[in-house]
Amino acid sequence: MKYQRFKEQDIIEKTQDMIRLLVSRQTDSFMKQLDGGFVLIGDYDPLHIQNGPGPVSPGPLSPDPEVGGVISGEEYAVVSHERCLWVICGCFTITAYMDGRLPAASKIAFTFVWKQNEETLLLVHLNMSYNRPQPRNSGGLPETGRSIASLPAQPPSAGLETKMSLRDLDGKIHYIFPSEILYIKSDNKICHIFTAESDFPVRVTLHRLYRPPFLLIHRSYLVNRNYVREICRYQATLLNGIQIPIGKEKYMEIKKALSC
Repeated sequence: MKYQRFKEQDIIEKTQDMIRLLVSRQTDSFMKQLDGGFVLIGDYDPLHIQNGPGPVSPGPLSPDPEVGGVISGEEYAVVSHERCLWVICGCFTITAYMDGRLPAASKIAFTFVWKQNEETLLLVHLNMSYNRPQPRNSGGLPETGRSIASLPAQPPSAGLETKMSLRDLDGKIHYIFPSEILYIKSDNKICHIFTAESDFPVRVTLHRLYRPPFLLIHRSYLVNRNYVREICRYQATLLNGIQIPIGKEKYMEIKKALSC
C-alpha cells in the first residue's frame, strides 16, 4: 500500500488551514477533513459547537459571532510522530476589529492529532483552550505586564504583507506579519523578537530581518516605525512606553525617516 511521506512543514501548513477554516466559519470544508472517530475537547461556548455528523462538529470560532477575526502571533511545534499519527501543539491570537468599538483579542492554545490514511491526512483529535477576549486598552497582558494600551488597532493586510517564518531556540515556528513586530534586539548573533503579545529569540542576523517597516535605529536594534511615539537625543519611545537607544551617528537619519 502506497503512503505519502509527509514532512513537518506539511503538518504545520495543514493545521494552519484548519484553523483558518474555523475562524472563517467554513464548517463544511472543515468537516470534510475529519476522521470518523473525531473528538473535540475544549471550551464549547466560545467555539459555538454545532450539531453535525461525527461525535462533535465545531462551528465558527470568533470573539464575537457577528464579527470576523484576524489571526496573529501563531506558534506551531510538531511534538510527536509515530507511524501514521502526528501531534502538533501551538497557539495563536485572534483579534476582532469592531466598528465603533475597541478591538478585542484572545489567545488560544491548541493540540491537533492527525492520522495518515494512505495519501490523506485526517483530523482525529482537537483540543483548544480559549481565553475570553479582553479590550486591547486594558493595560496589557497579565502574564507579561506590558502595556499595549496605545498600540494602533489595525489588522495586518495579507494583500500588502507576507508573513515571516521564524523558528525560535526551542524549535517552535512563529508565523507573523512584520507589522506585528514592535522592535527587534540583536544580542551575540541571537535576535529577540518583541510583539505586543509576546517575545521570543531566534538565531538569525539583524541584517536578514531588515525590511520595511523597520528602521535600523541602532547597530543592535530594528524598530517598527509605526510604533514610534517620540524621539530625543539619543533614544526612541514607543507607543507602549518602551524606550530604545538611537545610535548617535543615526539620529539625524532616523529623525528624517520618521518625518516622511
